[in-house]
Amino acid sequence: MVVVMPRRIATVLSLVVVVGLLEARSLSAQDSVEVLLPRTVFAVAETAVIQPRPIAHASTRPAPLVSLYASFATLQALDVASTRMALRAGGVEANPLVARFAGSALALTAVKAGVAGAMIYASERMWKKNRKAAVLTMIGLNAAYGVAVAHNYGVAARQRR
Repeated sequence: MVVVMPRRIATVLSLVVVVGLLEARSLSAQDSVEVLLPRTVFAVAETAVIQPRPIAHASTRPAPLVSLYASFATLQALDVASTRMALRAGGVEANPLVARFAGSALALTAVKAGVAGAMIYASERMWKKNRKAAVLTMIGLNAAYGVAVAHNYGVAARQRR
């Protein structure tokens, strides 16, 4: 069964994906403002009476996170490809939340991109409070999707025999 997604839903999903990816970028709001405003504005701001409080923890992203984000996005793309391959070979989507989108490559890709963007965004927020939890969460997500992708390719190979 092929599910045709109305244009409004596709547009909303696309916007969610774009917003998620934009929010997950590494630039902070301060960095964005510094790019847009001239240096003289910041020279005046440094002499102001009110100074921002220093952050209690290191504000650098844990080193493995960027690699984990890249591998997670890659696994999402592989999940789309392997799911489509398994479905063409006669398999059935086992995840009831994704099953309604599995008939359309565009809808499935939009959902997977939204999931990737949301998870990366959540991890970006998480590491600022708990660096270890953010890294372990991304490792767990990568492992789970790695197993799912391997399973999908296995189903496709078994069905073709």
